[in-house]
Amino acid sequence: MKAGLSNSGSKIRRISKNISRSFAVGHRPATEFSPTDEKLFRAFQSNLLSLISHELKTPLMGVLNALALLDGGEIPQGFTTPDVVSMARRNAQRLNNALSALLDLAAIESGSWHARLRELELAKLVLAQVKTVEPQLRDKGLATKINEAITGEYQITPILGDAQKISRAIELILQIVLARAESLKVRITSGRVEFCLGLSSGGERSWDEAWSQAKAGYESGVASSGSLFSGVLQPESSFLSRLEEGLGGELLIVHEIMRIHEGKVNQRRNGKNVKLTLEFQHLSSEEGLQKVLKSRAYMVSNELGSVALALIDVPANMRTEHLSTAFKKKLFRTTDAVYPLPSMGLVAIVLDDCKAEDVQMIVKRISGGLKRRICFGVAHCPVDSMDPADLTKLAQRRLMNSLNSG
Repeated sequence: MKAGLSNSGSKIRRISKNISRSFAVGHRPATEFSPTDEKLFRAFQSNLLSLISHELKTPLMGVLNALALLDGGEIPQGFTTPDVVSMARRNAQRLNNALSALLDLAAIESGSWHARLRELELAKLVLAQVKTVEPQLRDKGLATKINEAITGEYQITPILGDAQKISRAIELILQIVLARAESLKVRITSGRVEFCLGLSSGGERSWDEAWSQAKAGYESGVASSGSLFSGVLQPESSFLSRLEEGLGGELLIVHEIMRIHEGKVNQRRNGKNVKLTLEFQHLSSEEGLQKVLKSRAYMVSNELGSVALALIDVPANMRTEHLSTAFKKKLFRTTDAVYPLPSMGLVAIVLDDCKAEDVQMIVKRISGGLKRRICFGVAHCPVDSMDPADLTKLAQRRLMNSLNSG
């Protein structure tokens, strides 16, 4: 986030509700503006375009200049070829960050922001994102501290999440770390990851303003009622000073990612020390299964495909985890998912693009290897229903019929 964003945000909140809803990017509302609102509208559009232009063209020129030097140009005295390559890499990453933020904000504003829920191990996602930014972390002397803090023991209880979007949230937090922090420790526990930042000198005020603006937009709907891009505006006094690089909005996007996961993002600051925490829901209940089915049904209704659900009864003298593991080892596709439901004594299997009769063949094949009689019930979306609750009830009813017939 930019320093001083609250000034601009407060001005947007003071104007009429109808006007604020018209503040979409590149859009001129049909509403007649008062002189004050006209001035604000023009400031909004011109500063946004100026900011975007600056944050895209500046790093692009840095990349082009570095390529020109590498392509036979005269490298300035005191610089080496690795220095030029490093400059190109930094500017390319800065350009990528700005474009990614624009695409995220545009997707949120368009209403197409959706989580494709799967069973995930949070620790693996965090470790993968840390690895991708290791060169930048080394440049700031942070890599060793992060790696030492993250290689300890942690629980790997699965969470419900969209791997791409959760990885994006972690990437954004690491961008914040690179821009604002002098130290970092990462702690992963069951369904929870904590980023403990030591802010750069004098960065407390800037952090508070960034957090307040993101939290206000998230809680009050200021961002969604107007334009989410209003969250990247600097106050008028900072239009040209560019107090920080980048479009800003990282914390706002993180909030929105956690919103669609029905998770939480919290922070506590004590002086220069900030603890930023992401908390995700666990998958160990029927409620979790309903969320998975809801996400898959959304995909079926908006894309081509189908979803099949099988509820499997856990045989006597067999643990739910044991049966879940057995099925996980035998399923082939990465989109195939197994969800233990210990409180119900069941294991659920969710398969994309799979016919109901094919599910029965899959379950019978796997149960044959266990040398146990396995009872199960199958429901199919969209053939049986598009409603997650209906699919679950139908699969349970068919499971009961299988148990009773046995």
